[in-house]
Amino acid sequence: MLRTLLVGAIAIAFLLPIQASAQAAGGVSLFSQGQFKGARTLVAGPVQFRQPLVVRSIIIPPGMKWELCSGNTYSGCRQVRDTTPAMVMTVRSARPVAAVLPASRGLRPNGTMRGQSLRGMASEYFVAPEQGGSRVEVQSGTAETMTRKAVEFCRSRGWRSSAHARMQTVGESTVLADILCVDP
Repeated sequence: MLRTLLVGAIAIAFLLPIQASAQAAGGVSLFSQGQFKGARTLVAGPVQFRQPLVVRSIIIPPGMKWELCSGNTYSGCRQVRDTTPAMVMTVRSARPVAAVLPASRGLRPNGTMRGQSLRGMASEYFVAPEQGGSRVEVQSGTAETMTRKAVEFCRSRGWRSSAHARMQTVGESTVLADILCVDP
């Protein structure tokens, strides 16, 4: 009996730091009963459960939004942003929802982007590429010139090539848009 209690205490002592770190990292707590009672499942990132969970209450950190999904592959999702003491939902997958960036962020007064990019490990995406504070102009406006200019732009940023590019008409000029720079 004492051994069982000791093993239980060690297990609880081991799990508490893990639970606290999941909650601190923006995770959610899913409960099998309402009013935050019953079995608690901590989720710190996207997850697909082996067995469906019946969730009856949830704790979500302020400012976070999560998708709770009835499908195994993030289908049939419901977005939840507030701690909810009473609900009923069968959850087979869950994931955090990325924060929405305001449309005005990175825009000039005339509505054009400021040359910002989204960089990953193997690529970088430019919505409205700029060099020297100006959009990259495509003089002749042909697909061949666009491709060549896009590759030149990507190489100037340290990438080997361009996997995707488009032309955009801005006033009287034709400029590069939607460039995806890559290292193939």
